[in-house]
Amino acid sequence: MDTLFEKVERMRTERPSAGTRYWLMGMVADIMEVAETLQKEVLERVRQEAVLDADTDIDYTEMGERVLTMVLTAPNDALQEATQGVNDTLVVLSDVMLKIAAQLARHRNNDEYARLYEQEKKRYLNSGTAQRARGKYTDWKDSVCYGTPSMEDIEDYRLEKVVRIFEKGVLTSRVEHVRRATRYPNELDFDLLPDDNPFKKTAYRYYSELRKMVDWQDGHEENAKSHRTNLLKYLHKIDMVQQERRRLLESEMPGADALNPQLNYFAPAKNLKALLAEEWFEIHRTDKRFDGQWTEGLVNALMRSEHKDFIATEWGKDKRQDYIRGCLLGLLKEGGVIKGSMDSIARSANVCDNYRTFSKYMGQCRQEPYADWVLEYVGRSEK
Repeated sequence: MDTLFEKVERMRTERPSAGTRYWLMGMVADIMEVAETLQKEVLERVRQEAVLDADTDIDYTEMGERVLTMVLTAPNDALQEATQGVNDTLVVLSDVMLKIAAQLARHRNNDEYARLYEQEKKRYLNSGTAQRARGKYTDWKDSVCYGTPSMEDIEDYRLEKVVRIFEKGVLTSRVEHVRRATRYPNELDFDLLPDDNPFKKTAYRYYSELRKMVDWQDGHEENAKSHRTNLLKYLHKIDMVQQERRRLLESEMPGADALNPQLNYFAPAKNLKALLAEEWFEIHRTDKRFDGQWTEGLVNALMRSEHKDFIATEWGKDKRQDYIRGCLLGLLKEGGVIKGSMDSIARSANVCDNYRTFSKYMGQCRQEPYADWVLEYVGRSEK
């Protein structure tokens, strides 16, 4: 761009000659080449995807407006047509730049952010940082835990790495504006942090923001690239120890020998517990005895029941997770565990982008094969 602008500016000071017409024609070709490159390599990409660093060191709005100020005045009538050709292509270039600026500022949907995350995750996992993280994790497992970490080892490691995300400043700008945050006592126990740890009193706020993070905005935040790397690095380490934790939990689960190794029982159990541990559940529950211990017991029993394979299979299908969440809440409403209209519960739970969709899932709960089991479990709890 700088080279192109220098060529255009030079025309303002140079005296016309016999070769000026050809020089202007060459300028038209050069400007169109830049416009077409920006159209193909930038505009088309940002129209379809959330792209990181697309506006690093360039303000497309400012640049597009600057291009419009560079129109030339023909030095004589003979060069009028050739000069107009340059000006027309400058307008085309400006239009492409302003369209890029508009696309960068548009609202992105969740699918775009999901694809962006997968792209960044793939890039990270192929990097030297990921290799070093795997090596350090293996050293911890072998040297500290002698190859078989206990649940206490796993919980300590997981807590340490989550707090490291906070220490790296990844979430600082988000937490500064948080006044109220949901606590998740059944997931991480921040009371285990030493009293002199600077995050002892605020860790739950950082963790709440970490759980809500479904996208990563870049381009205007200071140190965004390093934050992104730190986030991926520590999530990678946490994921490795989570896998260890899952294996340990499944080996301790009653009836573990009957589990199908091809199915993931941990994911539905973890996510259903997390849903029922959120603040909205306390607001809608009909009795305080339906606490975290009760909801954990419900999900544990459900995932040990004869319906565990069906739920794990359905959970593994695309776009079925929210349906299962909705059916469980619908059954809890029918069983008298939570109160309120389906719409109000769906709004509070805030699972789907459209609460009416989630409300519809809740209304379809009785057709599920585990419906009677859940209602019977609730009924036994009331005795």
